[in-house]
Amino acid sequence: MKKPSTSRMIVAGSGDAADLRYASGFSPVDPVVFLDHPRRALLVVPMLEVGRARVEAARSRVATPVELEIAPDQRRSVAAWAVAAARACRVRRVRVGPYFPLSVARALERAQVRVELEPGALYPERARKNADEIARIAQVQAAAVAAVRAAVREIRRAHVNRAGELVLGKRVLTSEQLKRTVEGVLLERECQSREMIIACGRHAADPHHRGTGPLRAGETIVLDIFPQHQKSGYWGDITRTVVKGPARPELKRMYQAVLAAQTWARRAVRPRVRADRIHQGVQQRLADAGFVTETRDGLPVGFFHGTGHGVGLEIHEAPSLSTVPVRLEPGHVVTVEPGLYYPDLGGIRIEDTVAVTARGARVLCPCPYTFEVR
Repeated sequence: MKKPSTSRMIVAGSGDAADLRYASGFSPVDPVVFLDHPRRALLVVPMLEVGRARVEAARSRVATPVELEIAPDQRRSVAAWAVAAARACRVRRVRVGPYFPLSVARALERAQVRVELEPGALYPERARKNADEIARIAQVQAAAVAAVRAAVREIRRAHVNRAGELVLGKRVLTSEQLKRTVEGVLLERECQSREMIIACGRHAADPHHRGTGPLRAGETIVLDIFPQHQKSGYWGDITRTVVKGPARPELKRMYQAVLAAQTWARRAVRPRVRADRIHQGVQQRLADAGFVTETRDGLPVGFFHGTGHGVGLEIHEAPSLSTVPVRLEPGHVVTVEPGLYYPDLGGIRIEDTVAVTARGARVLCPCPYTFEVR
């Protein structure tokens, strides 16, 4: 007799619902329980969500705690929902992801439901996108490109005061002000960016510094825009680095090295190529260009992050272009984003999001590689 497939269980709220959206189509506000049963999935939601859930998760049975006959004093307990879902589907074993709540797992085990931890992705098939998913990512990427273009226009319009700060109108142009411009462009395109990076000078030398304060001429400004579509839930990701006015020779040399490495890496992305080999190639090219990666005064400098990451229903997902020896396949969508970071000079990063095709890779939404903005 064929052994039945193990059901997958998800407990998710608004901030961790990528697997849930992928498997059911539902995007929660409050925590819900989803039992992906081989015969028919069951989604347990609060009463306030049941109407929307039955539309968005039309292929699943949608039930409330009342319908599952959970005791009144347990109807707000997600652990009780999970136990009731397992009983309703007559499930004795579930597979869960690495961030599954421990309290829920313990409740299931007390109810004699075996909980098996999936150490990797609960839905590894998410890594390979179909044509519709790639189109949705491209839609968000187009919004991100529009936002970058708007930011560069603002920098171009600005003049430079005696302190070397950028001034737009009568106000000093700050990272915060430019972020508001970017947010407006994204909202017009039904996207939002809970976080973005517009970082200047020493802030740009810290890859994940969000950026604060005045933007200055002659210093690198990293524009890293990664929005999410408000309806589809898919993400986009792009980075450009600019300098207002002429750049110093050492910054030009850094930029050309990063651009050359990024161009090579984009062209190296194709089916069956190992992602770690692309990463190693980028490392070698930057080193050959004379840029050292090391630790100085307790801080890393040079190129010390991965070359790229997968993009989809999460901003960082599989596969990654780093030290992991995974082979790229058609349908993978990844960023290509080498960078160089030195506190005494600043930081430079150039990033595109590409889809792996049958023969190579396609940039989902091209954007000019502008460095000096006059």
